[in-house]
Amino acid sequence: MKWGRAALAAAMMITALCALPAFAAAPSETWLPAWYASPEPAGGEAAQLHDMTLRQIVRVTADGRMVRLRLSNAYGAEPLHLDDIRIARRDMGSRIDSASDREVTFDGKGGVTIAPGAYALSDPIALDVAEDSDLAVSLYAAGPVKMTTVHDIQRDVLYAAAGNQAAATALPEAKPDIGLGSAFPWLSEVEVADSHETAALIAFGDSITDGYGITQDRGDTWPELLSRRLHAAGYLLSVANAGLSGNRLLHNGQSARFGDAALARFDRDVLAQPNAAAVIVLIGINDLGHAGAAGSAEYESAEDMIAGLDQLASRAHERGLRVYIATLTPFIGTVFTNYYSDEKEQRRQAINAWIRSQTVFDGVFDFDKAADDPAAPGHLLPAYDHGDHLHPNSAGAAALAQSIPLDVFAWAQIKPASAPLRSAVR
Repeated sequence: MKWGRAALAAAMMITALCALPAFAAAPSETWLPAWYASPEPAGGEAAQLHDMTLRQIVRVTADGRMVRLRLSNAYGAEPLHLDDIRIARRDMGSRIDSASDREVTFDGKGGVTIAPGAYALSDPIALDVAEDSDLAVSLYAAGPVKMTTVHDIQRDVLYAAAGNQAAATALPEAKPDIGLGSAFPWLSEVEVADSHETAALIAFGDSITDGYGITQDRGDTWPELLSRRLHAAGYLLSVANAGLSGNRLLHNGQSARFGDAALARFDRDVLAQPNAAAVIVLIGINDLGHAGAAGSAEYESAEDMIAGLDQLASRAHERGLRVYIATLTPFIGTVFTNYYSDEKEQRRQAINAWIRSQTVFDGVFDFDKAADDPAAPGHLLPAYDHGDHLHPNSAGAAALAQSIPLDVFAWAQIKPASAPLRSAVR
């Protein structure tokens, strides 16, 4: 039998294709956000890092046997080059479990260059991670590099040392001064795969969600405390904290560190999260506090703010997410100049009345009621007050988390009795 040229070429192509590795057929991993820090601009003249290692401690809310990092140069005007990135399980303080230390690679190579405005997602890393446990992410830059993309509220802990000490067992314990205050640059997310958790719940808000006023290094933000409640009840949900201090719904922050408006960052911080299934919205108090009286440039009526909240619900539902909303917490007597007025309180009450009665969101969490002082309505309960009459302390954050009825998450998968979550790393 003779083969024509076309038939022979086709046969040879089929043979060659059959010999190729079946990469396309390999099942993809299910990745979940286990820790998140919404990027924001540093503002002003950016501090620079030169021949220094930074070690950020992060507490993850999901277990897994694989991890990967997402780094951000979202607000950089020039390429960002990091020379060495490593991840390990934390022992205590700045000390790591050296046996768990792993190099973080990008396309198989150590170090990474991130284009202006872009993100970089690392290769998967084999590392056993327990829920509610601490990881240490170490970044070394020979530099100098500008720290233009940061997250301002340090929910956990930062350490620093001169030179490349990314693989060092421990770094100096003294609080470093790298020119950013309590902020940390570039690290945006830790994701896990091969996890018991099956979906992500995103907490979206301002400093009350981000963790201003809570005790550091204890995992005391209300999203973390909610995560523990969910896991104790068997819900297979990873909770990611997308709070941003000073953030507003309808306007960018008055300070650069307060970030882009919630309506502007919602796609990045919520809708783009891997395997996000639901979001809890607590936003708007800074729209009241960080604006003047009626007629000022950034004054927003209760009706305008309600329309903005309605938009968040519509955009979440469009992507198939369940979306819950929390009432705005008390702020009478806050120490911040011009932040409170009786007229602003009237708008807060009007917004909360709408939240409690609307049918746009899938559920309502009454944080206002949970934090309010019954003896002085409109004020934070003294036991929950960080001291500025606006931000809840750790006890207040616990009260917010406890006020959320877990039965609203009945749609979420529950762990089988025979498959407990990982509480310790083997």
